[in-house]
Amino acid sequence: MKILLVRMMGFGDVASILIPAAKIERELNPNAELHVLTYGPGVELMQLVPEVDAIINVEMSQWPDDLMEAVKNFHSIAKTVLDQQYDLVINFDTWFMPCFMARLLKDCGVNVKGNYLSISTTELLHKFETGNLSESYVKNGAEYIESTFNHIQAWFKPWFDKRPVSYPEFYLNDICGYEQTIDISLTGDFLKDSDFAESKGVIALSASGRVPNKQYPYVKQLTRNLENQGYLVWGEFDGSVDMATTLSRLSHTDLLISVPTSTQWLAHLVGCPTLIIPGPLPPIVLGDVITLDKETECQYCAMNECGNGTNYSCMEVPPEKIVHAVEQFFGRIK
Repeated sequence: MKILLVRMMGFGDVASILIPAAKIERELNPNAELHVLTYGPGVELMQLVPEVDAIINVEMSQWPDDLMEAVKNFHSIAKTVLDQQYDLVINFDTWFMPCFMARLLKDCGVNVKGNYLSISTTELLHKFETGNLSESYVKNGAEYIESTFNHIQAWFKPWFDKRPVSYPEFYLNDICGYEQTIDISLTGDFLKDSDFAESKGVIALSASGRVPNKQYPYVKQLTRNLENQGYLVWGEFDGSVDMATTLSRLSHTDLLISVPTSTQWLAHLVGCPTLIIPGPLPPIVLGDVITLDKETECQYCAMNECGNGTNYSCMEVPPEKIVHAVEQFFGRIK
């Protein structure tokens, strides 16, 4: 049996969704040839996963902002998939273009599970050519996604206050229907060596995400304060260091301080404890992490735009407060 698993976007989604999904599918199909299709930085991460036999790499240039250009490129990607003659393709992605590709494969007779467009690719292109393709359809997953996952509609509603589990547990267990325990971990010889192997009090700092609600404004002052307390602080999460080295360093790091971004899931992979500056995200969504007390009354709104006009004041945690939490973690104070 030959299986392809699809999950794109950043390596946070790859780490928290695609890696545990690959582990589950390997458990369910121990003799299968298991491939994954992923994107950009996620490719380098999946190359370290022993359960995976091969990777289809979607280059970042293949996913432009222009819809029709992206459609042409994803036609080519779908042809690559078709040529592989998979017995099963499972699309875990919820973004429009992966769902378009999954629908194209389904329309070509491929056994597709998971998420795909709710209309045929022929109908989609006709709507586009006649000017009847609404912007809402392209941008709103609740409109464009049809799925074999029985509970996909729950994904588009607030869920964390009703089902207190982490993001990957909710998606893979509740939405996708897997009954297995979600295993977000990586092991391997690449974790053995590190610059910090003999150091004590090593802290990694990841203070910037790709959206405004994931920006910690006092990172320089926090770094100074931590170094003044004798901690070794590092924070190269900009792609300048290869993934194996990054994970190795995290595995020898005593604590990661992070905004809710991909780095926290990398730390999770190698068992590095994480202190999260949660901002608007409810801590339960972030998994097994250490969190700070609420900074504002309106915190944990889970909104991409600040609803009260304070420009995410919930992210403005005083550095002294974080240092105090760090000192508690290391047992220096109670």
